[in-house]
Amino acid sequence: MARYTRRPMHGSMKLTTGKTCSNGWCKASFEVMEDDLAFYDKASPIYQGKKELIPPPTLCPECRNRRRMAWRNERNLYARSCELCKKPKVSVFPTDSSMHTYCRDCLYSDGWDPMAYGKQYDFSRDFHANFLGLLRETPVMMLFQSGINENCDYINFAGTECRNCYLIFNSGRDEDCYYSRGLIESKDCMDMLICSGDQLCYECVNCSESYRLLFSQNSAQCQDSAFLFNCRRCRHCFGCTNLVQKEYYLFNKPCTPEEYQAAMAQLNSSACIARSAEQLQEARLSCIHRATNNIQAEDCTGDYLFSCKNCKDSHEAKGAEDCKWLMCAKLCKDSYDLFGFAYDSELLYENVGVGMSVFAGFSFSSSAIVNSYFCFYCENVQNCFACVSLHHKKYCILNIQYSQEEYEALVPKIIAAMRKNGQWGEYLPASESTFRYNETVAQEYLPLSEEEVRKRGWRWKADDAAAPPATRIIPAAQLPDGIDAIPDDILNWAITCEVTGKPFKVIKQELDFYRKMRLPVPHLHPDERHKRRMALKNPMKLWQRECGKCGKGMQTTYSPDRKETVYCEE
Repeated sequence: MARYTRRPMHGSMKLTTGKTCSNGWCKASFEVMEDDLAFYDKASPIYQGKKELIPPPTLCPECRNRRRMAWRNERNLYARSCELCKKPKVSVFPTDSSMHTYCRDCLYSDGWDPMAYGKQYDFSRDFHANFLGLLRETPVMMLFQSGINENCDYINFAGTECRNCYLIFNSGRDEDCYYSRGLIESKDCMDMLICSGDQLCYECVNCSESYRLLFSQNSAQCQDSAFLFNCRRCRHCFGCTNLVQKEYYLFNKPCTPEEYQAAMAQLNSSACIARSAEQLQEARLSCIHRATNNIQAEDCTGDYLFSCKNCKDSHEAKGAEDCKWLMCAKLCKDSYDLFGFAYDSELLYENVGVGMSVFAGFSFSSSAIVNSYFCFYCENVQNCFACVSLHHKKYCILNIQYSQEEYEALVPKIIAAMRKNGQWGEYLPASESTFRYNETVAQEYLPLSEEEVRKRGWRWKADDAAAPPATRIIPAAQLPDGIDAIPDDILNWAITCEVTGKPFKVIKQELDFYRKMRLPVPHLHPDERHKRRMALKNPMKLWQRECGKCGKGMQTTYSPDRKETVYCEE
């Protein structure tokens, strides 16, 4: 039986319901607040004047997030031909996937009709069987790109106006950028994570508006510097932490321009880079840390929140307001349980990669959908339910066209059947995902071992990547240390990663970047480099901890057992 207590939220006393996660391997306790119940009521659809109330969730916030993320593959790309034009392309779906895929040009062409795949709802089968049958038969987009991008065949979940980019993900409005995720409005950057407005930057995490910044984290408006942590408006600094508006500093001590130049000159050596990284790590452990990396976040809890207001338990969000449990979402209002996109949206619930939408729930990789639920790969649809790859449609169910009266009569019957099976109000299960768990962002943010994944009945991708075509295979340790000794012929080599043993190649634009920046060719596979950048971020979890100076209680992504000294925002 539910427990009812009262506890403060937003400065007032709010009724809460204590619940236990229904996942057998979790069983975590969580609470449904009065404000949450008000949101579920507000976000519930209305048909023929009757509201079909969305019930409170049965899974804890982390399990809900994991379930959503298990549907999104960002970084794993495969060679595959478009099934309509037959041209060789790149897809997030491998050739052995049950999904049918079209390239972007074919998907938006008149050469096919997604309505031809429509199905009448079969009440002898549950909702999942009905919808997944449609999903696995209807062609979907091979890669997820919106708008116009130029020379960007290998980018995924990327917004419009990208030019000459390669292997960037969840990014937008970038030019000449490579091997990055969460990169916005940047130019000539490589190996970046959650950065914006940067130029000629390399191996940075959560850095913005910087120029020629290398191997740095949580820094902004810095120039010609390297190995910075939590610095602002610094120039010609190396190995520094918590500096503001300083110039010519070496490991937090003033230095001469000659000493700074000598330190920077060492970055042409992989061994020197590794040594400087170790020194910065030591400095990070002894310096003061902010409780969160939030900036201009009013009445918010979470991390990496920028210009947000009244957002709770959210991470990597920008311009959001009155939201809860967001992840990688931008410019949305009054929404819960989202991963990705959400741009210019309101009243979204349990979505992955849905934006420019209003009153939308349980959907995936869709834009401009209104009063629509369980819509996958749809665009510009209104009042649609359980549809796939539809564009500019209204009143459709399972890709079948209905009149408004027929639609509003049938959807409540489907919801009633879903309610009996415990499927109404829940996202599709991870076990039915079109991707294997370790192909998805779930493995990046909430990693599990293969054994744990299989115990839960989810799929796992074997590491069977073949070596790329190459005239020579060379272990990374045998690469010349300095960039000057690297021949042009390296573009034809396959380099074996020092850590994973996986082979990788260097593209010409990448080699040009290393030469311009006087940097050595990396010894690690791009996936390993990304994994290490992700490891620099704190987990998406909040702990109660006392401020290391004033003793005030605070919420932070630094667990209490960690050694860092953490201060509250004040």
